[in-house]
Amino acid sequence: MKALTAIALSASALTIAAGAAADPIDGIYIDGPDCDNHGPLQAVEEFGNPSAFQPSQWIDHASTFTSLSACPLTDDPTMPNALVTITNLTSRTLDNLFYVGDPETRFSNVDGFGFGAGSPSIPGLAFRIDEMGGNQNLIFESGAFNGLFEPGETWQFIVQDFENAAGTTPDLFFSVGMAGDSIGITNSSASIVRMVPTPASASLLALGGLAAVRRRR
Repeated sequence: MKALTAIALSASALTIAAGAAADPIDGIYIDGPDCDNHGPLQAVEEFGNPSAFQPSQWIDHASTFTSLSACPLTDDPTMPNALVTITNLTSRTLDNLFYVGDPETRFSNVDGFGFGAGSPSIPGLAFRIDEMGGNQNLIFESGAFNGLFEPGETWQFIVQDFENAAGTTPDLFFSVGMAGDSIGITNSSASIVRMVPTPASASLLALGGLAAVRRRR
């Protein structure tokens, strides 16, 4: 709890330093102690169901179960893993996509934490959707296997040991706003968010906050 509080304080300061992100989302990502590290990042776009998003952010989505692991070191063999399928309905090629859980969502292949600008003290568990490092969650691309989410392409990725306090499935992408900014929206379990590197000054601020967290652990 102390570690999350320290990260949240750093996240709040980082959001101020980074400035407003592109419509329709504002927030940041900070690495945690498990799985892969990506450095401090800023959220710039969110993608989801056509009923809630603009055409330039539309994705189709579904989910089922899988016996595959993404980050074996953290996988609980007694819990089922989810397999999420998303299809790019936009006319753009997308990269650097993250899965950011709502506060009620838990899973074990965690790279770090996402914080919405409207609720900078409330974290959402997060990971980069990719096939690299210790958290190899991206297991299928219908196009070239290059980490680029191209128009019309379908991806499948693992959300390990998924559970949600409201009993929702892992592919409910109906809310604009990630992590704590989705509180109170009943048809939401997570967000698909594109991240970019933060400005150098904001990165240094985030790293200082993480150093303080690690000293306390």
